[in-house]
Amino acid sequence: MREFDTNGLRLAEYQAKLFEASHDRFKCSSSVFLRRFLHSELLERMDKNNSAILSLDVIEGLNDIEDEFGISEYGNTKYNYDSLFWVGYMYRYISYTRNVSTIFLFKTFDYKKMFELYYPLHTQDPEWVIRSLLELYNLNEDYFDPNYRFKQELRKRVS
Repeated sequence: MREFDTNGLRLAEYQAKLFEASHDRFKCSSSVFLRRFLHSELLERMDKNNSAILSLDVIEGLNDIEDEFGISEYGNTKYNYDSLFWVGYMYRYISYTRNVSTIFLFKTFDYKKMFELYYPLHTQDPEWVIRSLLELYNLNEDYFDPNYRFKQELRKRVS
């Protein structure tokens, strides 16, 4: 586990503000934005968890996503600003401290469930939230270790 330092804080705040700003910037639903973000070149750069290689300008980040995928007006369900901010922050916090990709996190902790959990969890410490998520999904901290997941897969194939 990596310590959450100023670099991690910059990245988490940037991703949180990016998610929050998507509400007004894009006419598409929040789900469409999240799918686009998940497959964007911006996310590839962010998953390197190095704030020095990013401009950290929210408008520029949103422009990058729009340039890559174009304009969409598909869908109309948008999550509120605060929950977008919190979900963006939490995904980056977990990615940074556990050194896992955001795609892995989206597959592990479904974003729709994360938005459902906003109200009961948003005032809690991020580490407490992670423990709660792991418990909710019947996982433990070892799940973030790639060697543990590899061993689990081997066990399935041998059995």
